[in-house]
Amino acid sequence: MNDILTIKEHDKREEYHSDFDRIAKVLLNQTELITKENSYRIREIEFYYYSVIHTDFYCHKNERQLTNQKLYFHRFKDSEKYERLKQKGIDITVGNGKSIFGGILIRAIENVKTNEIIKGIGNLTNQIITDINGTISILELYKSDKSIFDSSGLIFLKTGRSNGLKIYKKLRQGLNLKEEDTDKFYFDSKYNYFTYPEIELLK
Repeated sequence: MNDILTIKEHDKREEYHSDFDRIAKVLLNQTELITKENSYRIREIEFYYYSVIHTDFYCHKNERQLTNQKLYFHRFKDSEKYERLKQKGIDITVGNGKSIFGGILIRAIENVKTNEIIKGIGNLTNQIITDINGTISILELYKSDKSIFDSSGLIFLKTGRSNGLKIYKKLRQGLNLKEEDTDKFYFDSKYNYFTYPEIELLK
């Protein structure tokens, strides 16, 4: 089993940053997202992780996020309805298979051949869906349930040499403060990672 996406349990919530930093470095600097149509560099991600110690109230806690090294398509239930759904997103899951929920939201990708940057979680989800021939293929992907590092899958991650790009951090985007987050720790944590400063101009 590939341990790249393994997050250790810590004694303090502040200590999870080290795991997020480590994983972000691999995903943003050494990894490509591959479909049968295209290869993409991952340019922006956000971490959502809910455990006993790290109670991130902004994590969906969808049962799919209990898994590790899989894909979670937000709000996916019915392939026909999902086609029309506007609020889409894709997580790389980082749960523990038991009681810990985790997902790495992909916020921006760059086509390796064309250098086109696809930003916005709905836009990039629609692009990936197009690459795999429609939402019906999500059912196939879920059924086969292969590791995201398995190159025989419809979508997979390929690791290689580092691209050497500098990684930046900022607050997660589009969150509304939750009552449970009384000290705003999770609201104010810089769990968004990206690899080019001009992304701010693309928002």
